[in-house]
Parts: sequence; structure tokens; C-alpha cells
Amino acid sequence: MTSNLKYWYLHEHKLFKNLSYAEIDALCILKRFKKSKKNELLDLPYSEKERIYFLKKGAIKLLKINDEGEEVLIDILQSGDLFGDLNLEKSDEKDEYFQTVSEEAIICTFDRENLENLMHKKPDFALNYIKFIGFNFKKIQNSYKNILFKDAKTRLLLLLHMIMEKENVQGEHFTLPNYLTQKDIAQLICTTRQTIISLFKELEKDGLIQYTQKEIVIHDIPKLKKFIENVK
Repeated sequence: MTSNLKYWYLHEHKLFKNLSYAEIDALCILKRFKKSKKNELLDLPYSEKERIYFLKKGAIKLLKINDEGEEVLIDILQSGDLFGDLNLEKSDEKDEYFQTVSEEAIICTFDRENLENLMHKKPDFALNYIKFIGFNFKKIQNSYKNILFKDAKTRLLLLLHMIMEKENVQGEHFTLPNYLTQKDIAQLICTTRQTIISLFKELEKDGLIQYTQKEIVIHDIPKLKKFIENVK
């Protein structure tokens, strides 16, 4: 992958759009691109300088092993997401790991020290970064609120709506390559797999959604959006 193409990848993201080629290069991320294939476990180093990652392409799972030794899905990350220690503080969390669930994923690494230096030199970039982190924090807060105060059906539709927003879906129909098992979805919205099975049957009967192992088809996006608007 050429440096020019890598620069284009990053420059398309709203967080980097006001940075020059030289400034992006100074972050050392042009030299640290990683490609991974479906189902590959990602070996992302927990070092002092490589603490923040940017998912340019694809989708990955954030997984954790609980006290019972079971694999638990924490989150699904999509193109444009940043992950790692976003608050620039060192973490000792080593029981979390990532797995590629799309056909391919492209990830780049931020050098923390260089990122901090760039933020000192460019206050507008620092402000954009703070806004970006604030948006992600708000998303986490909303997720907890949904778990506490919304029923399982609403939480499921909110999850699908969030995925569609990240995919920048346009039109009235959408087919999402399915990288979420029923167990994954149940863990993400804090319910049981049996509840998810029942909900998908109900939504298929209503003509709204069709779930298969290969894809999730949203037949009526306006109807789904109208439902979301009424519960927010």
C-alpha cells in the first residue's frame, strides 16, 4: 500500500481532514498499517507508544474473557472507529482482544507521544479530537441508558440503526453482511439468545427485517427510523 493511498484513507476521516500529509506522516501511522483477514485474531501490542488504533476499513469484535473463562462480546467496531486508550492514559487491560469479522480489516496505529505533540502544535486538531472522544463517550452513555430503560425489541432496533448510521445507509432497503451471531447480538443488548430468536421472528413477520447467517436485510428503513424517532 503506497503512502499516498494511506494518506487518502486517513484524510477522508473527519478527524484528520485538516491535517497535511507531513502532519499525518509525523504521527507514524503511515508506516504502521496492518491488514487482517476474516476470523483472524489481531495481535495489537500493548506498549507505551502504540496505544491508539484507527479502523479504516472493515469490522472487528472487541472480546473479553470473563472470570468463568467464557468469551464475552464487548463491542463491534466499524470503519472510522478509534479504539485503545483514547484518554491517552496507560492501561494494564490485557484480557481483551480483537477479531476481524469482515472479509478484510485495515488498521493503523497512533504513536501516543507524537499524537500529543501534534495536539500541542495544532489546537484545532486537539479540539476535533476532544469532540470525537466526547461523541464516543455520549454513545456509551446512551448504550447504558438503552439497556436500563428500553425493552429488548427497542434495544435491538437501536443497535441495527446505529450500525446503519455507521455504514451511511441511503435508500429504503439495506443488506448488511452478517458478522453478528444471535449470541453476539444478545450480549450487545444484554438479553438472551432465545429472546433474540423470538424478536427476529416477530420482525420478519412484520416485514421489517430478515435475519440469516449470511446477512441481515432491512426491508423498510423509513419504518425502522420512524420507530427509532418515537422512542428517543
